[in-house]
Parts: sequence; structure tokens; C-alpha cells
Amino acid sequence: MTDAPGPGKKSQAAAQTAGLDRSSIPTLLAMGDDRPGLGSEIAEAIAGAGINISFMVAQVVGRRYSAVFGFETEEEAQIATNLIKKASKPRRR
Repeated sequence: MTDAPGPGKKSQAAAQTAGLDRSSIPTLLAMGDDRPGLGSEIAEAIAGAGINISFMVAQVVGRRYSAVFGFETEEEAQIATNLIKKASKPRRR
């Protein structure tokens, strides 16, 4: 997981000029090392906590993944943050 900084003033101005605006949807950006089954483990952990994923966009480049998750509430996003961190920890062999 990463806490990415928000966009700078220049980026915000360019986005507004293009007609874009901030979303009110609580959103998380997760990044880390990819491994088989990780996406399933994250989804199962979130679902097991009774949290609905409003949307998810993910990609893998090389051995790293990045995923953006959207949730219904800030509280659910915070709970999911901890679940994603736990699921993303490397497995012990």
C-alpha cells in the first residue's frame, strides 16, 4: 500500500481546464509486489469483512502491481486499507 500525494496545483489547474473535478468516492491506491492469487486474497478479505468494492482498476507491470479501489464510505476504505496491507504481505515459505 502506498499513500500517494495528491496532485500539485499545476496538475489540478490542468485537470480543471480539461473539465475534470475531484471525485467524492472514497478511493485507495495499492501498489506492491505481485504474486499468484494476490488479487483473489485481497477481494476475499474485503468481502469477508462485508465491504462492497464499488470499483477496481488494476494492472501488473513486470513483478509489480497497482490497483485503485473505490468504496461506499471512508470508514470502509479505512478498514479495507488494513485488509489490503495484511493480504499483500509476502508469504512465508
